[in-house]
Amino acid sequence: MAVIGGRAHINGVTFATNTHVVRGRLTQGTVSISVRQLPGIRLFKLMDKVPFLRGVSSLARLNLKLFLEIILFLAIPWERIFPVSDFSGFDSIWACLAAYIMVLLILVVLLRRLWQFHGAEHKAFNSYTNGDDLTIMSVRTASRISNRCGTNMAVIAIPLAILLSFITMPLPLIVMVLAISYEVFNRNFQRYHFKPIAYIAEFIQKYIVTAEPTEEQILLATATLSRAIEYS
Repeated sequence: MAVIGGRAHINGVTFATNTHVVRGRLTQGTVSISVRQLPGIRLFKLMDKVPFLRGVSSLARLNLKLFLEIILFLAIPWERIFPVSDFSGFDSIWACLAAYIMVLLILVVLLRRLWQFHGAEHKAFNSYTNGDDLTIMSVRTASRISNRCGTNMAVIAIPLAILLSFITMPLPLIVMVLAISYEVFNRNFQRYHFKPIAYIAEFIQKYIVTAEPTEEQILLATATLSRAIEYS
């Protein structure tokens, strides 16, 4: 496919091709779309041909700046700056439970607008991958559950990260997890293996990380994806 994927923001959506990133924003009812060319395209193309490296390049395409910031963050020796003993008060099971509940509330309630844009992004991308005409009507009726969503990969990556965290440091850990989980994700998508992964990801998408978008959000996602197709 010409468009390789997308992601959502608090105020819009982004779709990426092999050469460009197209971002749409919705500000006070006004739609604006910006296009930028990806740097290092030749390097990305080389990485795409190598198993395990292609997962890293695909994710970096969608948000290169954020990807580099995460790498930099993981490279900082936080254990030396903030020794683990400083957080001994957090060992209480009740404190951990309260933290998880707070995170869940933030995800479901406070970030609802983000999940609506996520739903709009999925609807537009599903309409596109199904071969439908990219119209407001086709996008509106499309599913907001996508088997190409990063949630599917996250279901693989999280337990993998927990297992590998016992044998490696944060920086190589994130690279290894991204590389391995992407390969498993691709196999799952292409051959429909690992059904439990798909079921868990669908549940998370339906009830947590997507919500039914508004008409304006659907319009934005449709216009942004249409522009991305032009640059493919």
